[in-house]
Amino acid sequence: MAQVTLSVGGLSYTVGCQDGEEEYLKDLAASISRRLEEVRRTLGPRGDGEAMFLVALLTTDDLYEARKKQMTDEERAAVARSSQIEASYKQTAGRLADAADIATSLLRRVEEGLKPSAGTATANEVAVSE
Repeated sequence: MAQVTLSVGGLSYTVGCQDGEEEYLKDLAASISRRLEEVRRTLGPRGDGEAMFLVALLTTDDLYEARKKQMTDEERAAVARSSQIEASYKQTAGRLADAADIATSLLRRVEEGLKPSAGTATANEVAVSE
């Protein structure tokens, strides 16, 4: 396990990390330091504790906003998928309606073919005449 010393707000902190994460942690600490300086410029001399609390609050707000955006992207993907499913459903419904029309047409042709022609006796008529 590696260790890295991070400087934030004029104080140094030594923390443990995985090998190779040192630069990433330094970048995070630099981001915190920049935000801390912004807060200090805005608030004036109100104390490091309050300034660090506001940095934590602002950073957490950024995280929540990023999560909302991510959820929105996921919702957009779900809506797009839903639209694809709906289009597929409509296409399938149309094909089923076409198949039903064809089946109805075929049934009419069969029924017309089974009707007795003029001069041909039906089975009932033959039985009655005997």
